[in-house]
Amino acid sequence: MSDTRNTDSSSGSGSLSHADVTQLWAKFRAGETVHCPRDAHGIALAVDGAAKAYRLVCTKCGLASPWFSTGPSGVVFKSPPATLNPNGNAADE
Repeated sequence: MSDTRNTDSSSGSGSLSHADVTQLWAKFRAGETVHCPRDAHGIALAVDGAAKAYRLVCTKCGLASPWFSTGPSGVVFKSPPATLNPNGNAADE
């Protein structure tokens, strides 16, 4: 059996890099089929309408991009939400 995995920057990590997301997003917007750089399966687009953000997620292995938005300057990663302590308050910085 041949190994279809790509050994780019995204392999071995839990998320896609900015360069990966930029490239995959450009292909997606052009109407091309987008494949996971880790296992070559399909990539799905998750949309958060309230936050006006997107996320690319592999339908097989779960490799995912951070949430991002797009604009004239290109892909911009969104800040992750503040982590809550077990008591429900925002974590100390």
